[in-house]
Amino acid sequence: MKFSSKVVLAILAACVSHSNGYVEVPGTNHLGGAYCKNADTEGEGSDPFSHDLAEVNDQTPFSCDEICRTNNELGGLRGFDISDGGICACHYDDGTSPAGCPAPFDICTTSYTGTGELALDNVGTGFECYVYTTFPVPASFTTESTGDPHFRTWKNEHFEFHGQCDLVMTKVKNFANKEGMDLEIHLRTNMVRYWSYITTAAIRIGNDILEVQGSAAKEDGIDKRHYHINFEHLGPLTHLGGYPVTISPRNNKYTIDLDKDYPGQSIEIKTFKEFVGVKIIGATEESFGNAIGITGDFNTGNTYARDGSTVLHDFNELGLEWQVLPSDGKLFHEIAKPQFPELCYLPEDPRGERARRLAESDITEEAAEVACASLKDDFDRKGCVYDILATQDMDMVGAY
Repeated sequence: MKFSSKVVLAILAACVSHSNGYVEVPGTNHLGGAYCKNADTEGEGSDPFSHDLAEVNDQTPFSCDEICRTNNELGGLRGFDISDGGICACHYDDGTSPAGCPAPFDICTTSYTGTGELALDNVGTGFECYVYTTFPVPASFTTESTGDPHFRTWKNEHFEFHGQCDLVMTKVKNFANKEGMDLEIHLRTNMVRYWSYITTAAIRIGNDILEVQGSAAKEDGIDKRHYHINFEHLGPLTHLGGYPVTISPRNNKYTIDLDKDYPGQSIEIKTFKEFVGVKIIGATEESFGNAIGITGDFNTGNTYARDGSTVLHDFNELGLEWQVLPSDGKLFHEIAKPQFPELCYLPEDPRGERARRLAESDITEEAAEVACASLKDDFDRKGCVYDILATQDMDMVGAY
């Protein structure tokens, strides 16, 4: 497959939606890449590309990077990206289109159904958009919990629980279809006046347990690492349940790569000061379809009680329901109060106390909103504003 040197590859960024904290990628049977051709320089009726669909129709979004690079004669293009519009396309590192193509919203639609077809020809613009290739991709989702417990369900609904206790964030039986190898994530919260924050997260995959705590260390060095692997403080950490684990150069992010069973999926634990957050990235029905916990049911997004049928809309009730029970097992290396049957500690009149604190605070809500304005994801932006106001610390924007 060879492109003319004059052909300009471009992201269908207009047909694609990008955001940090991206939640759902709709599944479809026809996810197509494409490029933008300048009809003026190429000439009317020129063939945008010549290749046999059979050569590429078995590609996935995780192997299309090679296609994009191999057939790019301009240089600098990255691989395919999955998006809300159901489109995979080439793009630069910063997500922009190559020079020569206008904003793709002006030229592209998202109704691609085959290879080599003219998807849209905007009369007068001199540009045409052609489908590049198609392949099936399942829907994927992200769920997360951040330091001052803000939770995002599988269906992108947001809620807060400001009690103090150990919580079941999510649990998956027989993960990766391996009998007896469950995946569990537990969170430990600590209450301060009317709000609380996640101090520790513990993840078990099979027989391995990784526990990560926040750190007050101000430098990015080794002192910022505060973890236990199988109850050993700072023990050798390369894998968890057979999945590779990496620690970021700043020692503030732990990534569990699930790629060997579920390409493109991972679990991230991020720390900021004493705060801890957990994010499951790219989850599909195949990997997390039977997930349960405080972040809800994977398929419906409903926040169910443990009986799997009662929907709880009161988030204090939801937190109490998903307090860690003895039957959930021990993931933390030490015990902290409260432990069931003692129930989660709940703040008294949190809304009234929050209103009083805001009235007395030095940092205004407007100032917090300005500090968090650069965050593209709505979940992150709201959480950032709340955290700054609760802690009276403008540095909390760094947690996002």
